Amino acid sequence: MRRRRVRKAGVRRAGVRKAAKGVVPVATALLALAGGAGVASATLSPLPASVLSAPQLSGDAFYVPPSPLPDGKPGDVIRTRDVLLSSYQGARVQQIMYLSTDLHDRLVPATGMLLTPLLQKPGDDNPVVVGTPGTRGLDDRCAPSKQADLLEASATSPDYEIAEYQQLVALGISVVVTDYEGQGTPGDPSYLVGESEGRNALDALRAAQQIRGSGVSPDSPVGIAGYSQGGQAAAWAAELQPAYAPALHLKGVLAGGVPADMLQLVNHLNGKVTGGAGFGLSTLVGLNHAYPELDLDGRLTSEGRLVIDRVKQSCFIEDFAEFGTTTTGQVTDPDVLSDPAWQKAYRASLLGTRKPGAPAYLYHGTADTIVPFTQGDMLYHDWCAQGASVQYVALPGLEHISGFIAGAPAGVQWLADRLAGKQAVAGCHEVSLP
Repeated sequence: MRRRRVRKAGVRRAGVRKAAKGVVPVATALLALAGGAGVASATLSPLPASVLSAPQLSGDAFYVPPSPLPDGKPGDVIRTRDVLLSSYQGARVQQIMYLSTDLHDRLVPATGMLLTPLLQKPGDDNPVVVGTPGTRGLDDRCAPSKQADLLEASATSPDYEIAEYQQLVALGISVVVTDYEGQGTPGDPSYLVGESEGRNALDALRAAQQIRGSGVSPDSPVGIAGYSQGGQAAAWAAELQPAYAPALHLKGVLAGGVPADMLQLVNHLNGKVTGGAGFGLSTLVGLNHAYPELDLDGRLTSEGRLVIDRVKQSCFIEDFAEFGTTTTGQVTDPDVLSDPAWQKAYRASLLGTRKPGAPAYLYHGTADTIVPFTQGDMLYHDWCAQGASVQYVALPGLEHISGFIAGAPAGVQWLADRLAGKQAVAGCHEVSLP
């Protein structure tokens, strides 16, 4: 789907330098981590059906929500527990379960974690940021909050955002991280369904404000930070906040590598080993969970049933290593990407149609092979057209992982300044990192 660009007067656009040579594609880097586990340029070879078992409920009772759910409102806390052997330093780490809502405004359980700085200032109005995680995979063992516990962490879903969260903690800022609906808890996640993720993020902030001893309250300044899938969630939370959670004192939004147009993105990912074919296949599960009337199960091919079962039991390292060039046309008949109902559902996650509730900082690598640079560039111009104040950093020659590593630290400092009360520069500006 082609989008017409709207350029607002006063938006400064600098020329983007050509991609630097010698940047290792993100897929290559992660495949090396995974030991190159059988990646092929052909279709994923099916496993025998007997090898694939149905997804199980979590063996950890903490992640099994009460049935029925307690009465309450979005953000109400169901339970918390301390993590005694954590990968995070300088913080009290708690796993949390709280209420959120799905796209039909029904209460659903969500889990996550709260990082409270040990050197937090006295009082109950300290700043807090919701971390919206990037892709970890669909299996419950991939849940971000589980990776904080060294006894639960999965080697196939390492916490690549730990440095970002540690930077915030070192600045005295609490971090609450959402696992998103269905990640960790029973059921499928609404993977890359923007509104669902945005609601989960805002409700995580509400939950953090309710936890006794957290040092944060409804009076606390709040921020949002995420990259990749998390960038989509952060941007959606920013657009939803004025209507969904207007009482939150939102001061700034940090979003990188943002998939702004899901229909364009899933067509880009489709069958590309260097673009993460497994991520595209995972969106079929996420969209079907959010919109069950799409009836994914009724159109899966025999190969597709095996592939989707494996996708549901994979974390992100496995997503890179196992799915080769498998396309949606090989797993669904007719191909969902040619179906107007599926196209409409993907379009429902389009960003840039509303002004975010606070100033924003966007960053994106120009050589990104997973979420193309054009996606972040589009969001920048669309938000500017909505009248937002946006600082935009284009990272020449960097792809998905290197863009995150290079771009996040400056963005975190920008967000910390907003939480400290420093005003963002009004208007839209494209800048270069020092």
